[in-house]
Amino acid sequence: MKRMLSVLLVFAMLLLSGACGRTTENTDTPASDSAPAQGTAEITAPETEAPETEARLLPDIPDKTYSGQAFRFLSRPVNNPVVRYYSEIAVDEMNGEAMNDATYERTQRLEEKWEIDIISDTEESVGSAYTNSYTAGEQNWDVVVPGFVDVINLMQGGYTANIHDIPYIDLSKPWWDGAVAESMEIGRQLYAVIGSTNTWTDSHTYGVTFNKDLAKDYQVDPYNMVRESKWTLDNMYSIAQNVTTDLDGNGEWDHHDRYGISGTTYGFNLHMISSGIFLYSKDEDGFPQLNITEEFYNAAEKICSIMTSGNYLKATDLTGKVDDIWDKGLRDNFRWGGSLFLVNGIEEIIIFRDLDTDIGLLPLPKYTETQDRFYHPFSTYWASVMIIPRNSETTEFTGAMLEAMNADAYYSTSQTYYDVILAGKAMRDPDSVEMLNIIRSSRIMDMELVYNFLGMSGIYEKVLANKSSDILASSIESAKKVAQKGIERLIKKYQ
Repeated sequence: MKRMLSVLLVFAMLLLSGACGRTTENTDTPASDSAPAQGTAEITAPETEAPETEARLLPDIPDKTYSGQAFRFLSRPVNNPVVRYYSEIAVDEMNGEAMNDATYERTQRLEEKWEIDIISDTEESVGSAYTNSYTAGEQNWDVVVPGFVDVINLMQGGYTANIHDIPYIDLSKPWWDGAVAESMEIGRQLYAVIGSTNTWTDSHTYGVTFNKDLAKDYQVDPYNMVRESKWTLDNMYSIAQNVTTDLDGNGEWDHHDRYGISGTTYGFNLHMISSGIFLYSKDEDGFPQLNITEEFYNAAEKICSIMTSGNYLKATDLTGKVDDIWDKGLRDNFRWGGSLFLVNGIEEIIIFRDLDTDIGLLPLPKYTETQDRFYHPFSTYWASVMIIPRNSETTEFTGAMLEAMNADAYYSTSQTYYDVILAGKAMRDPDSVEMLNIIRSSRIMDMELVYNFLGMSGIYEKVLANKSSDILASSIESAKKVAQKGIERLIKKYQ
């Protein structure tokens, strides 16, 4: 108990320090980057006394009440045992589960303080439900919370309001992901935003889960490598080479052998983004333009070499060898100690909470030691974001209450979410908490990951299948014309 309390105290101080303002697909299967695992994620947060912290920030909104006005949300339903096992928006009653109860208490505080009625509607297809309502001239919701894939269609279809035009939403406050907002802007217009309410997005920010027992066996300390800016692709690969072993000696590599690194083919995208090398830049007006550099090709060649070296077990390598290449393949391999590093969403920490093996969390590696910061993408399949309908006639009310809700979430449900991770058996050390803080504060949205102008996910898969980056330049050159037209169409929608 004392050990857990000390971890929680360290976490709280890190979370509320100056670094705590969150300054951030195509996979082997549509949801393979976080396929549902066995069991549930219900964990009750431990009861601890709150540590002394700096003064609580308050939203800069009018001090008024709204006489029971409905604050209406549309979001996806709760139906996933790992991530979507609780509502981000509102629940009707407490049930003893940490996230559910924190959401309930937040709802009660907001409703009582502002005299509002928070209504949470759900639909499997949020995008379709919202567009049908919008085109019918209806105004059924104040805030819509779809998955990121839906958001792109809604933004380009003209269904969403410019967040910069909404009163009281202050993206400089720590309860908004300002870095993601900046990267999402097109022509200095912003049509979706991620706040502290969006803990589903937090779950599916990418990182590296690692086997601490194996790390000790091979005498490596990745935590200090991160602190000393030595956590790079080259150094990660060097460690992986020493770990990879044909354990059964049969010369056939499968999930029964040991690997330095494991993940999916989508890892190519992740390593490119975490290298801080992007395919697009923005012109002086804030509009995107292709910017493919020699450095990009050099990084892609290195990543291809690492991922096809035999030291990086990919889910597709197990096709035909196991029924479920993700859970029965990669995850089971990690469970028994078959890989040192697993590259995927940080929700793996929850999934592996019952392991007897000691595991920890790391950021995605940098490209070089001179890289000035980390970069962490999030799943475009699972992430949740918030939009405000373009036809809204209550933007002052919506802006004020959305600001209030995320300000409260910053100190309540968002912190509870990370306490849940800490309370699970997996994250048991202050070092992992420190790494988690790095990941949270370095999230970013990559334009190609979202808009897929060049079709890079498909190109990367071809590169991996060919085990050579030789086709990369020609594939990109062939895609440039279509990509440029796509960019031009996007710009026209925002001019």
